[in-house]
Amino acid sequence: MPDPATAETRPFGLLQLWDAVAGAVPGRECIVQGDRRLSWSDVADRTTRLGWWLNGRGLGARPGPVADWESPGDLVGMLMRNCPEYLETGLGAYRARCAPFNVNHRYTAAELAALFTDAHPAAVVYARSFAAALADALARAGLHPVLLVVEDGSDAEPVPGSVRYEDALLDAVPPATPVEPSPDDVHVLFTGGTTGMPKGVIWRLRDLAGRPCGITVASLQAAAEDAPRRGWLRALPAPPLMHGAAAWFAYGAWSRGGTIVLSPDGGFDAATAWQVCRQEQVSWLALVGDAFGLPLLRALRAGEPAPESLTYVFSSGAVLSDAVRAELESRFPRMTLVNALGSSETGPQAQQSSGGHAEFRPGPHTVVVSDALDAVLDADNPGTGWLANGGDLPRGYLGDAERTAATFRTVAGRRVAVSGDRARVDADGRIHFLGRESTVVNTGGEKVYTEEVERALRRVPGVEDALVFGRPSEQWGQEVVALLVGDGELSRDDLRSACAGDLAGYKVPRTVAWVPAIHRHSTGKVDLDWARTALDEALVGRA
Repeated sequence: MPDPATAETRPFGLLQLWDAVAGAVPGRECIVQGDRRLSWSDVADRTTRLGWWLNGRGLGARPGPVADWESPGDLVGMLMRNCPEYLETGLGAYRARCAPFNVNHRYTAAELAALFTDAHPAAVVYARSFAAALADALARAGLHPVLLVVEDGSDAEPVPGSVRYEDALLDAVPPATPVEPSPDDVHVLFTGGTTGMPKGVIWRLRDLAGRPCGITVASLQAAAEDAPRRGWLRALPAPPLMHGAAAWFAYGAWSRGGTIVLSPDGGFDAATAWQVCRQEQVSWLALVGDAFGLPLLRALRAGEPAPESLTYVFSSGAVLSDAVRAELESRFPRMTLVNALGSSETGPQAQQSSGGHAEFRPGPHTVVVSDALDAVLDADNPGTGWLANGGDLPRGYLGDAERTAATFRTVAGRRVAVSGDRARVDADGRIHFLGRESTVVNTGGEKVYTEEVERALRRVPGVEDALVFGRPSEQWGQEVVALLVGDGELSRDDLRSACAGDLAGYKVPRTVAWVPAIHRHSTGKVDLDWARTALDEALVGRA
């Protein structure tokens, strides 16, 4: 059922939008990585050939109707670091009416096998350096997809049966019957797995061509008319493109006619990122919270020159602390900084914009629904419930009818996604974001939302970063504990005093340990296994 707050169904998808821009700025740089310079015309040709090649192997749209938890097209895995071929594979898959999906290049063979068993890819495009892990994973899963190998300087032996990516483009021929991509074709975004096993979220391309990717263009004609004026837009996604926040950021910049700039080695190094920003006159930069913001600030503090071209920074997918946000704003007074709250299932739900410690502002389709999932909470019916989002939404979870039905619901006449975050609506109708239910610590019967505690701790002078979680307690069931980064001089009593205006006493961590840095995965998500071990080691060291 359509959301009554949204307009008519969008008549185009990401691919149609990209092609409209390409027709308007064919000679402009589209993707830049070091010495590689691909124009919009180059990328259009290369992705067309990739689509032909996939079709020539019998891949494309699947016949017949599909359920919301099924993909209408064959799945194509993308196992690469940041490189032009990663972005090209997405577009080429769209042209073939296949569904591309992200593969975490840090996964072990066992983790890859589990992911592939779930996704059952018809093809995998992979960087040569990942060949051994991929071969092991496919053998474990008993799968035999079509394989394209991208050269990345590695001398690893490709998986048997692989075709070189560039050879495939050269050999591709148009299909006998032209393939017409549809805005209802899909992209599958696998979640990071921080709240359970990774899940494939099925997004229609017409829905991605809106708020999920920060796209506001009203029509293909408007996109073509506006793109020539935006030669200044050069966007660097610092996180891995396998992270939805980075990929959607790239699509948003492309929709405006921008150039995507990638780090030379496809990874992230703070000093290198600033050098690329200066050399390529980067105007837009994407982060995933403090995992990227803090190293970038440390590089500036160490003397790395700041780029004068930077006008916009976008962060999503992990916490960007008030202190990091404030320092970025002070160093780039002309810059607009947007810190977005959302998930793979909902798209953006709220955001903070430049200036002070303002609370997150809900998006236009963000609501809070009751615990029973049967009513929308508001000023006339306040309380605590589930954060939900309407508007442009996914179809469902790949291969999971039960989870699709549980997450994507119709409440009070509108279709919403309920992703597991908690929120409260006050009597004045204001929404306050509490945190993910799976990170709640139940201590002595009181619920503590760890994200709320982390925000308060990061505002304490002397605390640079904080990670809050729960551990078993004989007395309380669970107790709140924290790892802190900073000067290491503050005691629990100091923290209790400093947070008195923000936190009830039971929310203040009962045990605190100081560490040099909080370990996070390449996606920006916290490594909780490391955190528990680090806390135990710190406590042993005190004994």
